[in-house]
Amino acid sequence: MNLSEKIVRRLEDFILAERNLKSVGNIPFEHDGNIELAYPYIRASNQSLIAALGELERILDKPICEIQFLEVGCGIGTKCELARLTGMKASGIDLLPEYVNLAKRVYPDCTFSHANAMDCDYTSFDAVYYHVPFFNDYLVQQLEERVLSQLRLGAVLIVTRISEAMSENLRGEARSRHGYSVQRAAVEKDIGRLIILQKLK
Repeated sequence: MNLSEKIVRRLEDFILAERNLKSVGNIPFEHDGNIELAYPYIRASNQSLIAALGELERILDKPICEIQFLEVGCGIGTKCELARLTGMKASGIDLLPEYVNLAKRVYPDCTFSHANAMDCDYTSFDAVYYHVPFFNDYLVQQLEERVLSQLRLGAVLIVTRISEAMSENLRGEARSRHGYSVQRAAVEKDIGRLIILQKLK
């Protein structure tokens, strides 16, 4: 972990501790009539995401200032702010209203909403990012399918974890899934453990 990453994490720790949000447990939510568990805000590498964001103008073939970015499970909003600082229009959603309210105060130039990822509308976004939202592989697969089915053609899903079904589908060339194909986008920079999935015809 580099020095700037350490500094950001210490600042986040301070902010979360001030709001008694540092030790939030797993977050229950309702899905298909069941109570499921989502992870609380888990920090991932800022450097990897910055590198991935730097690839999007080329991958999406769109000016950076026109890219609509959404983070699912945004916590206090740091990743959204990174996207905004690159020039994107950045939004975030989270299950925990306390995170959302804090994110609105810390990063007022981004848009944050209290929402369940399984109910969210993803049609207006060019890039959706999340970092390990659920314990359950089946839920990860359902979220992938929801996001990718709604994204416009050419849009991307940036993740650190994919479902077993997606792993199988990505072996080889782009595979047809539910009327669309998905391929792992080629990148020119080191994006760490991140995977960029692009929706195709």
